[in-house]
Amino acid sequence: MLKTFQQQLYKDIPLTRDMSMKIVDFNNDQLIVQAPLTPNINDKGSVFGGSSSALMIISAWSLIKLTCNRNAIEADIVIHKNETHWNKAMHQDLTIIAVFNEVYDFSYIKEKVNKGKHQRVGCEIKLVNAENVVFSTMKAKYVIIPQKKV
Repeated sequence: MLKTFQQQLYKDIPLTRDMSMKIVDFNNDQLIVQAPLTPNINDKGSVFGGSSSALMIISAWSLIKLTCNRNAIEADIVIHKNETHWNKAMHQDLTIIAVFNEVYDFSYIKEKVNKGKHQRVGCEIKLVNAENVVFSTMKAKYVIIPQKKV
């Protein structure tokens, strides 16, 4: 499932391939992504803020999309807003950990989406190194939108 999702991500969002984003783990409430420093580097030799932001946003989006897929929810996911804090420069490969900010009842979300209602979910995302030192944090809100029937 993850390999297929990863390939679809590379196709639908080519930036993920360019950043060498790799989903390494997914469970009910957490997604872990890794990416090497080299394609995400800035002129100072550290992680480019734009790359880390994009990777964090896409990681949380992927967590929600995979959870919707697992629950047979046919929906589009869009980001509504986010807030990012960079604690310090990072000069290593990236690991991103995305979790839901609360426990969501996806059977309830499915019921609402099937009735054509939008649903909002929040995520907390961390950018860490191999030793789990936190370099950046993000809080983000996403909207689950029913797919239009054609």
